[in-house]
Amino acid sequence: MKLNIANPATGQQKTVDIDEERRYRIFYDKKISQEVEADTLGDEWKGYVLRITGGNDKQGFPMKQGVLLPHRVRLLLSDGHSCYRPRRDGERRRKSVRGCIVGSDIAVLSLIIVKQGDNELPGLTDNVLPKRLGPKRATKIRRFFNLSKEDDVRKYVIRREVKSKKKENAKPYTKAPKIQRLVTPIRLQRRRHLRALNRRRIDRIKEQKAEYDTLVQKRVAEKKAKVAAAKASHK
Repeated sequence: MKLNIANPATGQQKTVDIDEERRYRIFYDKKISQEVEADTLGDEWKGYVLRITGGNDKQGFPMKQGVLLPHRVRLLLSDGHSCYRPRRDGERRRKSVRGCIVGSDIAVLSLIIVKQGDNELPGLTDNVLPKRLGPKRATKIRRFFNLSKEDDVRKYVIRREVKSKKKENAKPYTKAPKIQRLVTPIRLQRRRHLRALNRRRIDRIKEQKAEYDTLVQKRVAEKKAKVAAAKASHK
């Protein structure tokens, strides 16, 4: 079985191939999102705790969370379900997926390190990879830098240096993401304008309705007077 292990704390990832079944038997009958102590994988794994995040069986079918079975099933999947990507709006399709309980037919198991042990693991805990991209949403930038609402978020956007691939001797330049959900004076002005338009539209509709009701009452009164005049002439 191959164990695809990731360490969120350092950003590193490593695939470990284990041939002895007695070493990875601890994962049998465990479900996705369960935590497992990794002491039996080897002495270097002593003290480590791993969480199961997914996997594939020997035919390549992915494990699906919520399917509490240790074998493969065919499910009718639609937009929003995992293990399925719709090609058209409203499309549904019956697909084969593997249950979320680990068994002997699993070829690759995805894991993440929840608790680090005493020993360093080369390729997982020995180096910290910097995050390539920073936060993009305004509230997440504030949380990342511990900012208050008075601070200008635009000054704290993480920029990255980019070199042109077409020109070899081109001067490098920086790129930054467009901040999402940023409340600016222009945005507030636009919101006030839209609300004013909405209020004007409601007032105009009320005026038109009052004019229409007046006209209807006038027509009804004219009709009643006409009917009364016709009855009076017959007498």
